[in-house]
Amino acid sequence: MVLKRVLCVAALAVALTAAVGRGSLSAQPAPAATPPAATDGFVPVTDLPPAEQLPAAPLVLGAYAFIWVAVLVYVALLWRRLGAVQKDLDALKHTPPR
Repeated sequence: MVLKRVLCVAALAVALTAAVGRGSLSAQPAPAATPPAATDGFVPVTDLPPAEQLPAAPLVLGAYAFIWVAVLVYVALLWRRLGAVQKDLDALKHTPPR
């Protein structure tokens, strides 16, 4: 039951991250003609065409979603293992001594 909830929350987080990523990437304006020629190879970020700039929001949200999903899966696995150990301890408590 708990594992199903954890998996549902994880799927929701991934879906929201994908939706935010698609919305941010498609909202970019059309690319400019060409970036200005640089003599020393350095071009400031503000001078780059929009097609060359990466939006940070989808990448950051994707990273946070991935980490939270990983943590939730880890906690769910620990919870299951702890339940199995508790069952074993209960079974040992109820067995008569030799």
